[in-house]
Amino acid sequence: MSMTELNWERGIAKDFILNTNRNIFLTGKAGTGKTTLLKEILEETEKNYIVAAPTGVAAINAGGVTLHSLFLFPFKSFIPYRDQHESQERYYDGYELTKHQKFSRDKLDLFLALELLIIDEISMVRADLLDAIDQSLKRVRKNGVPFGGVQLLVIGDLFQLSPIVKEQDRYVLSKYYEGFYFYDSLVWKQSESITVELKKVYRQKEESFINILNAIRAGERNEKAIATLNKNYTDKPDFTDTITLTTHNKKADTINQSELDKIESKKINLDAVISGRFPESAYPASQQITLKEGARVMFIRNHSESLYFNGKTGTVLSIGEEAITIKPDDGHKIIVEPVEWKNQRYSVDQEDGKIIQEELGAFTQYPLRLAWAVTVHKSQGLTFDKLILDLEKTFASGQLYVALSRCTSLEGLTLISKLSTANVICDQRVLNFTQQNQLGENIEKILEDEKANYEFYRLKTKFDFESLDGYLDLWESHVKENEIPAKADCILLIKDLRGQLKKLVGVSDNFKKHLDKVHSEEKSHSHLADRTGKAIIYFTDELHEKFIQPINKHISEYSKKTKVAKYVKLLTHLEDNIWTKINNLYKLTYLDGKLHPQDPKHVQDEKATPKARVKGQTYETTYELFKAGQNAAGIAKIRNLSVGTIEAHLSKLIKDQRISIFEIMKEDRVKKISNSIRDHGEKNFTDLRIIIPYDVTYGELRLVRSHIGLEN
Repeated sequence: MSMTELNWERGIAKDFILNTNRNIFLTGKAGTGKTTLLKEILEETEKNYIVAAPTGVAAINAGGVTLHSLFLFPFKSFIPYRDQHESQERYYDGYELTKHQKFSRDKLDLFLALELLIIDEISMVRADLLDAIDQSLKRVRKNGVPFGGVQLLVIGDLFQLSPIVKEQDRYVLSKYYEGFYFYDSLVWKQSESITVELKKVYRQKEESFINILNAIRAGERNEKAIATLNKNYTDKPDFTDTITLTTHNKKADTINQSELDKIESKKINLDAVISGRFPESAYPASQQITLKEGARVMFIRNHSESLYFNGKTGTVLSIGEEAITIKPDDGHKIIVEPVEWKNQRYSVDQEDGKIIQEELGAFTQYPLRLAWAVTVHKSQGLTFDKLILDLEKTFASGQLYVALSRCTSLEGLTLISKLSTANVICDQRVLNFTQQNQLGENIEKILEDEKANYEFYRLKTKFDFESLDGYLDLWESHVKENEIPAKADCILLIKDLRGQLKKLVGVSDNFKKHLDKVHSEEKSHSHLADRTGKAIIYFTDELHEKFIQPINKHISEYSKKTKVAKYVKLLTHLEDNIWTKINNLYKLTYLDGKLHPQDPKHVQDEKATPKARVKGQTYETTYELFKAGQNAAGIAKIRNLSVGTIEAHLSKLIKDQRISIFEIMKEDRVKKISNSIRDHGEKNFTDLRIIIPYDVTYGELRLVRSHIGLEN
């Protein structure tokens, strides 16, 4: 997309992320397309990235992981300096963090391969948490620069959700921080970060309404703007087909239940199907949705082919076995099927060093919720053509702006309580930060300089070898904590390798200084290529002779011993990582030119590599075990999953006609349960177990219902 006047900031942000190593805070008003831009960046970047968020639901919606699960943070507050006076039950410092974070070799791989860390909903991330991230990455990557050399893209709107700080923590954290927002962290102040605010609003079109929203967002107590909004006040609102925004969950639930009860059609409960590992705290929708034909609903997710979007409202026309028909407020009826949300983790593909995502579990449910009312907090990111605001007298910083900015037009807005200038609350520190961090007139010059230097920066990082010390730490810990034969000899070998690594790092540091000098003096590309080509030969020889050979010899010796399989596996993993460094040096390019054009001198012996996991593989594994004669309990034990999860797999296999229910249950039992389900078809499994006058399990009900679907 070209950098027109309307999307200039968008292009700047994208260029910085894709082509430089600068840390970026991407912000903007509601409806400026932050999420859309993030999707574009993820599709185009060649960097190894991880997407994370402060909460489980935000992480699932962003397609990432939580910060706490990624970094294994304790659920306490971080303080940047060791202080014996602070309670260790409530606070941890860098020393305590080191003891708490027992990273596996897979996690170590992940952090060492990481180039870009993306944090969504950054407004909710506290300063102390960002400093904990910084210390973790510095320690693991053996790199003292901010975030251990990882680029950060943090996304959010400081004028909306703010970080939560308990009163008892405010006093202690105030000793270390000027405030609690992420930009108050020590590391953000040290890092060379750039704030890019997206200016073009796509949600609202009316200039007058946009001006009112901008004024309220900036904390301006404009009497004229408030008076304009109050023209939309009424004491007789029409709740029939308009969603209400409230400040409290209880009130929203009461409105939804009350309106649902007024409908005379049958109540139908729709249960989510959960497979694998999917924590309840991260459920992106209700585990059980209760609907009726005629109910008002709202979509809580975007459709892959734009049939619906997050916040679109409509009315339920019919509820079938496998789909629901919805009549949207602004279009023709659509058929809605359950959708799948994935719980994923990141890992490194050992063959090419790329970070990939693996599915841990799935949550399958209709992307709907009742839509007569929703809280302001849960409306974050949603868009409505019409809405009723019931804000009572409870206001927090930014709450009025969030509520008003959900609506696409002033005409679609209805107030059932009048507003006053006192309702306009904005954190002055956020205003100051925003005003002081606007893009400067020289930003394009900075961008071009950074882009020019970025390829040289990436070239130099290939000669960073300090991170190997992290694997030596892991090796040493394993030796000390386990019964390893000839333990003293192992420790001596590790000590010798540390000494070799220290020498190698010293040579590398001097070489990088020389590269800096060559680059700053703008000597010819051929001169730089010649020096780097010779360095590749030197460092690959050193890595092979001083590390690969002794480790390989050690592996050969221990492969003949018993009860050391894990130890040998750890050593093999270390050897593979050193080979990766050697191969990356051989593949090095600069300005599209290969720096080592000859065939590699050192080549790793070929090993059988495991096949990458493919979509649907978890069902295939269950299917293969079932066909091998295992029952649900046996498969669950083998796969370390719950019996309920395996029964959900078998239900899908029945529905797909890959197996028959009669391979699992006796025919008379199937017939008996089928008749009971047909007699009370609208009931959920919990109600059926109560109503049916004989013992029946959830698994049997799920299997039989899948079977009945084939007959209908």
